[in-house]
Parts: sequence; C-alpha cells; structure tokens
Amino acid sequence: MARTRTFLEAYGLSIYTYPLTILLIILFGVCTEYDPILVKGVASDAEVRIPVPTSNSNSITTYPMYMDAAAMCVMGFGFLYCFSKYYVWSGVGFNFFICGFCFLWTAICTCFINSMWEGELVKTPIEMTTMMSSNLVTAAVLISFGAFYGFITPAQLVVICVLEPFFMKLNEHLVFHEFHVQDAGGSLVTHAFGAYFGIAVTAVLRIKPNKLLDEYRVTQYFSDMAAMIGCIVLWMFWPSFNGALLFNDSVLQHRVVVNTYLAICGSCVTAFATSTAINKGRLEMIEIQNATLAGGVIIGMMSSFLLAPWIALLIGCIGGCISSIGYSKIHPALENLGITDSAGKEIR
Repeated sequence: MARTRTFLEAYGLSIYTYPLTILLIILFGVCTEYDPILVKGVASDAEVRIPVPTSNSNSITTYPMYMDAAAMCVMGFGFLYCFSKYYVWSGVGFNFFICGFCFLWTAICTCFINSMWEGELVKTPIEMTTMMSSNLVTAAVLISFGAFYGFITPAQLVVICVLEPFFMKLNEHLVFHEFHVQDAGGSLVTHAFGAYFGIAVTAVLRIKPNKLLDEYRVTQYFSDMAAMIGCIVLWMFWPSFNGALLFNDSVLQHRVVVNTYLAICGSCVTAFATSTAINKGRLEMIEIQNATLAGGVIIGMMSSFLLAPWIALLIGCIGGCISSIGYSKIHPALENLGITDSAGKEIR
C-alpha cells in the first residue's frame, strides 16, 4: 500500500515556488541591468533605448556555444536521469525545473557575491557571459541532483536550488579571484563542487542507501535507452561547455575545444573496453552512460593549457578507465559505508 504524502510533500513545490518567483522578479529589478555595451541611445531621447550587440564579447555569434551548453543541461542531464524506471518523469521534469529556476537565480546570486566583495551594490549585467555562467552553475546543481535523485521531496529540491547557486558562486569567486586557479572547463568549481555538495546534502538529510529498495534501482530497456540519449547529447556538446566562456580569445577557445574533443573520445573508447573487461564480456549501461563522459570532466581544468594531442588523449583514456572501475567496484563499496549517491556522481 502506498504511503500517504504529507501536506508539504504534496504542495511544497507550489508553496515555496510562488513566493520565490515574486521575490525573484523584485530582485531582478534591483540586482540586474542590461550590459551598458548592449544599450545605445536613440536620437536625443535618453529614455528610449534599443538593445543592440556592439562588441564581440556580447555578439549573437556567441549564442551557438551557449545553446550547446544549455542543451547539455536541459536535454543531456534530463535524459541521463531517466535510468531508473520508477523515476523517469521525476528525472526529466525536475531537471527541467532546476534549469528554469537556476538560470535566473544565478544572476541574483552573482549580484550578492560581487556586492559583498565590493562593499556596494554591483548589479549583474544581463548578457551572454551571464547566461553562460548560469549554465555552469545550473550544471553543478544538476550534478548534485544525481546524488540524491529519488530521495528528496520537491519542496526540499526548491530549497537546494536557492542555496546551492549562492555557495557555488561564492566558491567560484574564491577559486578564481582569491586563489587565482585556472579552471576553464569547470572541473573544480562545477563538477567537483556539484558532486560533493550533493553528497553533503545526503549526509545532512541522513539519507542511507538502504532506504531505497532494490526494485527502485531496476532499469528497463526504454529507461536505459533514454539515459543513453542523454549521454550522447552530453558527449556531443561537452567541448562547447568547456569553451563557452572563452569567446574573447578565439585561439584559446579553439584549443579548449580540441583538447576536450580528444579527451572525451579517449574516455569513450576505454569506458567500453573497461566495462567489458570488468563485467566478464558484458557491457553495463550505467557505467557506459557516465564513464564515457569522464574525459570531458577530467580535461576541463587543463583544457586551456598547451598540451600535446597525445597527452589530452591519454588523460581522457585514463579517465574512462578509472570512472568505469569506480562505478563497478568503488560505488558499491561506498554505499556499504553508508554514502548515498543515486547516480554515482562522486565517481565520475
């Protein structure tokens, strides 16, 4: 017999989201503005303004890479979280909600963080850089979602969507501006932060692996097929994700794309080979869906470096092997220690 849901479990999403949406609209009026470069006066009327792209950094030519990164968040992660047949709708649906909310909330968090450091209100300019940065933050939240996927209520998810972008932007500011760390593809500030934030949430909520029955971990042909589609979308667009914020330097961006391409191809090949070797001639879909992407994650931090092609390829190959072994051997061991991670995000 199905358990009766509490009032907050049933209506928490609406109760939390409507006030937050009103607050979001108000804060957008206070904390954001058009980038001054995008605004051009018309005639002598200072009140009439037409947004026009006037510089390379804000040109609409940067939009394709933004769309690739957005497609990764909306479609890639969305379909990837279809692996459990009992949570297919939740995986796609809540992934979509996270994207819509966090794309907007990140702009407000950026204003908060910059204002804290400057000691005065610093409005967030709404232009391509902000939109691309929002993709990276949203990706971190989606990575965290993989750790507690199937364990939390919609109301709890809304709270996480409010808190995590703020701490993600705070961490990003410290890493880039205080410690001066280079991380072009977000290996540290996006992927690592998202993975361990998700693990921290499961620890705070005292979520244990044995709370999820084995039957709810079962996949089926169509759920695995949808997850594989998500994996392919992520794999295709990962070079754009790593290089999206480097549009001001076409040479550097080109290098990032090439290094990521080589690494993610390498991880794809070794993930298949390693999965077959570990599982006695069988391919394990959950390993393939994630280990094939390991090259894009591991190369991200050094993707802007001047690497020899074979080094980028080697990094990806090693990542594919380690990730596949992690899913097969390390992930079950961590769950035996009481560490919950629905999609194995601490392994990738």
